[in-house]
Amino acid sequence: MSGPTGDGDRVRFGAARPGTALGGLHWRQLGLLVVAGAWALAVTRLVPGALGPAVGLSGAALCAVAALARPGGRLPVDWGVTAGGFAFRRAGGRTRYRRRAVRPDALPAHLDGVRVLEVATDRGPVGVVRDGGRLVVALALEAEPMMLAGDAELAVRRAAWGEVLAGIARPGTAISRVQWIARTHGLGPRGQSGFVPPDEVDAAPATAVASYLELVARVGSEAREYGLTVALAVDGRRGTVADAVQQALDAAGDLSDQVRAAGLGSARLLDPGRLAAELRSAGDPDLDDAMAASPHGGVALPPDPGDIGPMGVDESWGDVRCDGTWHAAFWISQWPRGEVAGDVLAPLILAGPAMRSIAVVMEPRDPARAVRDAEQARLRDAADDDLRERTGFVRTVRRSRQQSAVSAQERELADGHAAYRFTGYVAVTARSREDLDDACRELTVAAAQAHCEIRRLWGEQAAGVATVMPLCRGLG
Repeated sequence: MSGPTGDGDRVRFGAARPGTALGGLHWRQLGLLVVAGAWALAVTRLVPGALGPAVGLSGAALCAVAALARPGGRLPVDWGVTAGGFAFRRAGGRTRYRRRAVRPDALPAHLDGVRVLEVATDRGPVGVVRDGGRLVVALALEAEPMMLAGDAELAVRRAAWGEVLAGIARPGTAISRVQWIARTHGLGPRGQSGFVPPDEVDAAPATAVASYLELVARVGSEAREYGLTVALAVDGRRGTVADAVQQALDAAGDLSDQVRAAGLGSARLLDPGRLAAELRSAGDPDLDDAMAASPHGGVALPPDPGDIGPMGVDESWGDVRCDGTWHAAFWISQWPRGEVAGDVLAPLILAGPAMRSIAVVMEPRDPARAVRDAEQARLRDAADDDLRERTGFVRTVRRSRQQSAVSAQERELADGHAAYRFTGYVAVTARSREDLDDACRELTVAAAQAHCEIRRLWGEQAAGVATVMPLCRGLG
C-alpha cells in the first residue's frame, strides 16, 4: 500500500497477485489441464471402440471444469482441501471442545499450543505469547483521534505511520510479522456504570441524577467502545528463546518510542493478565465488561494468564460458538482498487455490527527479494500479454490495473520504500445465531461501502477467529 500522493490525501492498495505460472493460470490449474490431456490421450488409446474417446473426453472435460471454474471465488481443488480438512477435524472430534476439570490447561484445536509467558522487565511484568515457534508481544495503542482532523493533518499522520512501519521492516530486524487489531464492542452494565461516579451522584440533586441515569441507560445500550492492539512477532526458532523474547521486547520498546515521538499517541506493553484477557475477549466479548472496575460492584479479579481459552467451542461449516456467543469469520479477499481517499476503510472499521474485530497481519519482506519479485512479475506479465495477443484474448481493464500496480510497486521499491506482504480478516460476534445472520449482512454492506470484498471462511471458522487474536496468524 502506498502513501499519500500529490493529488490530495490519496492512497493506493497493491493488487493481489497470488502467483501465476502461465497465461494467468495457477500451477494447480495447469496441472489439472495436463492431467486432462494425459487422461484423454491414454484412455482413447487403451480403450477400444467408441467408448475410449467418450470416456477420455468426459474425464478431460471434468478436469478442465475443475481447473477453470471458480464457485464461490475459489477453485474446486481448494474447496476439496477445505472440506476434507473440516471432515477430518469433525471425525476426530476437534470441532467440539469442552473444558474438563481433570485437564483445565487443555485448549481447543485452534488455540492448541498457545501459552502466555510472564517476563520481568524494568517496566514491570510483560506478557509474551508463545505460539509454536513464534513469540508475540502486544501493545495497547491509544491513538490520537483522526476522523475529525483535516485532510492535511490526516496525510501527515498517515505518513508518520508509514515511517513507523518502514522502521520495523528495515534490513536485519528481528520482527517477522506485525499485526494490528481493531476491536469494537458494546458497553455492558459495568462499563455503563463507569459514567456514574458515586461521589458525584451523592452530591448532585436527585432530579439531575435521575435524568442522567435515564440518559445513560438509553444511550449506553447503543454506545460502543473501540480498542486498538498492535502485535509484534519474532521467530523463536532462531537462537535461544531468551534472545527471541529480548528481541521482541526491544522492538516493542522502539515502536512505543516512535509512536510517542511522532505524536501519534501512546503504546503500552500488555502485562500477562491483560494479554490473556485480550485472547479470551476474542471469543467472549463480555469479558472486558466483567473484568472492568465498577464503582458500584467493586474491583473485579484480574484475569489469570493461564486461563486464555473458553469453556466450550462448537464449530460448524459456517460459524463457531464459543461459550455463549456466536462468531463468523471473513477474509478480506479484495482491497480497494485504484487510488482512493485515505479514510476509505472507515465504514468497515466504524460502521457495521456492534461487536466485531478487524485484523491486518503484515510480514516485512527482504528489499532485494522484493525488487527481484517485482521485476519477475513485470517480465511474466509481458510474456502473458504476448501469449494472450497470439491466442486472441482481449486485454482487460482489471489486468491493466494489476500491471500498473506492479510498475508502481517497482518504482516505490527503487525509491527505497519498505515492502510488506499483508492480508486482513474480520470476525463478527452475536449472542444468537439469528443476530449473527443480521450482523453478517450489516458487515457485507459496510465492506461494500469501504470498497472491499469479503468472503466467509467456510469450513475454517475457528481458525478464522484465531486470526483476530494477537497471534500474528493468517499469512500461511
